[in-house]
Amino acid sequence: MALVALAAVMLGVSGFAAPAAAGTSPAACGPRLSALELPSEKVHSGGEAQGVVKVNCPSPVPLVVTLTSADTSWVSVPDRVIVPPGATEATFPIRTHQPDYIYGDLAVSLVAKLRGRTLTQPVILQPGLRFVDFGGRSSIVSGDDASIFVGLNGTAPEGGMVISLESDNPALQIPASITIPSGTLGIGYPRAKSTRIPENADVTVTAKLPGQSLSAVLTLLAWNYDPGEWSFTGPAETYGGSYYNMTLNLPNPVPHGGITVSFSSDAPKLQYPPSPRQYPEGFSGTSQIQVSMPPDIDGDVTITARIEGVGTRSHTVRVHPGLTGFDIEPWFITGGQPFEGTVHLGTTTSVPITIQLASSDPFVQVPSEVTIPAGQSSATFQGTTSQVDDFASATLTARHPSGNTWEQNVYLDPTT
Repeated sequence: MALVALAAVMLGVSGFAAPAAAGTSPAACGPRLSALELPSEKVHSGGEAQGVVKVNCPSPVPLVVTLTSADTSWVSVPDRVIVPPGATEATFPIRTHQPDYIYGDLAVSLVAKLRGRTLTQPVILQPGLRFVDFGGRSSIVSGDDASIFVGLNGTAPEGGMVISLESDNPALQIPASITIPSGTLGIGYPRAKSTRIPENADVTVTAKLPGQSLSAVLTLLAWNYDPGEWSFTGPAETYGGSYYNMTLNLPNPVPHGGITVSFSSDAPKLQYPPSPRQYPEGFSGTSQIQVSMPPDIDGDVTITARIEGVGTRSHTVRVHPGLTGFDIEPWFITGGQPFEGTVHLGTTTSVPITIQLASSDPFVQVPSEVTIPAGQSSATFQGTTSQVDDFASATLTARHPSGNTWEQNVYLDPTT
């Protein structure tokens, strides 16, 4: 038994681990350390990497390779790595640290030793991620912009350093990457957009470099608005080709950050609903919303106001066609001769619409009104003129119930 123990001690001293089972024959090849392979690329300080030790031939017993770092404050490795029986290599972790700033590159030697054979290779360090934060803030009200700052423990190299960014919550939208400019220690991204949410939520933002990542947590505080019995109303009827005035009423004051009210419609012909309106913090009461109604609508139109995170209010209005044309034939007339006029709507009307007519000169006479019947989009009227001794003109006006007008000029030639 004493001889077996002594043999085990001698194997350990010589670089071999004790055999797993008695009776194993030693390999014909005497294993020796053949390579110490370290990352060919520069390693970001603070990150992790991997190394490999290799032997020239497999051993029937485990081989213990000792490892040391020339400066453990920057680079640390395990004190040993074992090459398994029958294998010719083994990997080991390399951990790097940030005891100080790096300006340029920093080489730290690693040493591998087996049975008296020693190999040395350098790990080349470059600046790595030192911090990720939000400008000293741990929380913001959801809906506000967040500022993200990323710093290195050394100046970025020529061409800058690209940092990948990730957010684990879609309520905070950040770019996929930012670039720290060459020669600088960091950069800030001041306009990361957040979405308003009804309950508090944590967001983890992670900055990444090859072999290294750093994270920071930002709390998004709930944003809520109870506007009270808010409403969006307007008259029951209107005409196309004019502005339709609606009223938005917000009884309770607008909270932090203000609100945006957007508008939409179910009518395809209403291609341009009102633009979104911004209401600042503290606003309450009513405001007028103008809707430009196209003249070619005959029917119900529903217009909806939407407050982000609150809800919607809708109002339906009956729209009648607007005036789109006024023709005179002929427009150059010998005094005393009749003429014909036609008024046009944007589309067929479902109810009669009466157009008021007027002349600026008594030499030209028109009826006081003309009615476009239901099921039609135009109506024609007859006008008369008086004889004149000299060239004359008159302006004819067609006035729609909406107040919109069209004008046409009629020219009179003296009777020959």
